[in-house]
Amino acid sequence: MTQRKRNSYFQCKQFTIDQGDCAMKVTTDASLLGAYVDVSHAQRILDIGAGTGLLSLFAAQRSSACIDAVELDVKAAEQARKNFANSPWPDRLSLLEMDIRDYAPQHLQRYDCIITNPPFFTDSTPNPCERTALARHNTHLPLADLMAAINQLLSADGLVWILLPLAESDTLIQLAEPLALYPQQRMLVQNSSRHAPHREILSLGRNRTTVAHSVFSLYKEHPFHTHAAAALFGQYYTRMKVEE
Repeated sequence: MTQRKRNSYFQCKQFTIDQGDCAMKVTTDASLLGAYVDVSHAQRILDIGAGTGLLSLFAAQRSSACIDAVELDVKAAEQARKNFANSPWPDRLSLLEMDIRDYAPQHLQRYDCIITNPPFFTDSTPNPCERTALARHNTHLPLADLMAAINQLLSADGLVWILLPLAESDTLIQLAEPLALYPQQRMLVQNSSRHAPHREILSLGRNRTTVAHSVFSLYKEHPFHTHAAAALFGQYYTRMKVEE
């Protein structure tokens, strides 16, 4: 039997994420989004830009929801579909290979939870690899188009959870307001307390409310996770170093 290269898969306690054919591999930031989103009461979940299927698989482990995932990249879609089939929850996970802008007007079902780690870099130099550029830069899927699709697909009392860089996060909130989608939670993500935040996880819904602000540190000192990170990742990660 041929042994897989370590970076071709990501081993979790209850499932394995093969990622050798995906332009974007599993990242700590995406894992945080998947572990942090409240899916405890969700009945139908949509994962926009599924990639490896990580967000869907994290959600499936912590919920009893039916989960639809949409992915445009052919190879990533094939990989995610296989990851779903090899997981403990193949009957609750489905993958469609298509553009979310085509999916939204065709799909009458509304979702009470939408999760997405979208292509989010706006002004940075595109990656020379076309597939990586598609996964990382929002030239193909501008935030305005993403929000229009989310508005079509989110239920009246649903929440969408998004991981973005800080500048794009502010832009998205401005784009969401005319659609009557408002911030519910805004959590800044930093590597440690000595680092400036580099990402934001935010949730938006249809009700105006007082926004809950917080800051989340991934590490005490790399590679030692904070206790807060360990509490989230511990249900998934097979190995982890934790601050003393």
